[in-house]
Amino acid sequence: MNLPTRIRPGSAVRGAGVALACLSPRLSGRTRAIVASYAVGWPLSRPGLQIFAIVPDEDEEAWKRAVVPIVTSGVSWTALMLGVSTVVRRSRLPTPLGAVLLGGAVLVGDSVLGDVFEQLRTGAAAPARDAAEPAPS
Repeated sequence: MNLPTRIRPGSAVRGAGVALACLSPRLSGRTRAIVASYAVGWPLSRPGLQIFAIVPDEDEEAWKRAVVPIVTSGVSWTALMLGVSTVVRRSRLPTPLGAVLLGGAVLVGDSVLGDVFEQLRTGAAAPARDAAEPAPS
């Protein structure tokens, strides 16, 4: 497995949002930071680090196939990151240092997993593509 050679833009936005959430003293501020960063980061690059997502069948309407995955993964991501940011805020670690560490961990983890899933997707498509092509004679 190769580590990512680039930082994915969506990963950077999600990492920054989690770091900002750690710095917010109120739960409502943490929630807004996490939700906003997830929503802004999704179109930049889909997350590699997803907690839970529902993907509708192909025969569902197009709007459901577009909306349901982002809503379900966004809600589960927000709930988990709210819990983690609260734990970081309550730990003995200074809050700014914890925020930077958690934001960096999200950035790296999301980038690595995004690249791994991308390689799996393209690698899984390669044998099917090779089988469909006629052998050269």
